[in-house]
Amino acid sequence: MICTTKAIVLNNKKFSDSSLICNIYSEEYGKVSIIAKGARAIKNPNGAILAPLNHIDLIYYYKPKRNIQLFKEATIINKYYDIENSYNKILYSIIIADIINYVSYEQSPCNIIFRLINSSLRCINKSNDNMVIYYYIFFKLQLLIYLGYQPLLNKCVRCNQKINSGLFDNQLGQLVCIQCSKGQTQLSKESLQALSELSNMHIKDIANKLITSLEIMLEIKKYLFKFILYHIPELKKSKAFIAFNNK
Repeated sequence: MICTTKAIVLNNKKFSDSSLICNIYSEEYGKVSIIAKGARAIKNPNGAILAPLNHIDLIYYYKPKRNIQLFKEATIINKYYDIENSYNKILYSIIIADIINYVSYEQSPCNIIFRLINSSLRCINKSNDNMVIYYYIFFKLQLLIYLGYQPLLNKCVRCNQKINSGLFDNQLGQLVCIQCSKGQTQLSKESLQALSELSNMHIKDIANKLITSLEIMLEIKKYLFKFILYHIPELKKSKAFIAFNNK
């Protein structure tokens, strides 16, 4: 069967003398692994087309019993040139792709996740370097919400009292008040407010409506790292994600 879909290239790796194996997240079919034979040959344009983070129109041959599908052809819809020219943008964007690669199941499409990846990369591409972390945190938060792991921000999960600031509880995987604390990763009042705003904000409004400091965003980044590893342990397998958040 021939499948046609829009897709984001998550990663690729060399195979044999001239081929590439790619993990892609497609609009119609979800995560798919494909092999592009001869893509690394000097005169073959598919090596450039299948570069990580490219938004492409993809055609491939699908067989249900085959784990890696056979690439037919593709064209680029959007190549994020500004991401390629910034180390900071590349770093955050590759981590986004790695998160999707580890949390997604083969052949489980989700149009919401596809749009989230695309809009996050598009905003990172056109943003200033100091705004990249804002879009990265928005991506992680919205992904958690869609997957059913929305952080509880208003009440302590141990005593059920309203909190203005709290700590991540390593046993329960949510915020607790200072009195009930069994963790060390703290969220200040400002961080809680920023997280609450991001939970209900459109990505296009972040640059103009989210007013908070880089220090607060780094505090949120640290908290969400603990949160996502607790609720989605598959990400412990991602060496890039672990290294990026532990530095």
